[in-house]
Amino acid sequence: MKRTGFIVKHRKKLISFITALNVISLSVSPAFAAAPSGVDTSSYSGMVDIVFWVATIAIAAGGGIPSLIKLVQGQADEDSRGRNAGIAGLVITGAVIGAAAAIKSLLF
Repeated sequence: MKRTGFIVKHRKKLISFITALNVISLSVSPAFAAAPSGVDTSSYSGMVDIVFWVATIAIAAGGGIPSLIKLVQGQADEDSRGRNAGIAGLVITGAVIGAAAAIKSLLF
């Protein structure tokens, strides 16, 4: 019995699309939730700030330092591939830090 049809042919695309819709719907709903009136959320906001600072430092240390080392080693050895890999690593690390800042501003 051969299975054909639209769903069978595009199964991976449909699963990816449905997953993306679920992630978007779960991400947007807390963004519009507000605290009840009279509730002090300053300690929660302070905790979220600390967590995001720690995450940003961890991302910078985990991605930026090795990339910077690779960049310097590539430059010293006159290896353009190593230098370019270091630059790419720094760019990716910066993009991830920017994404973390965007997530913080959108959701918290």
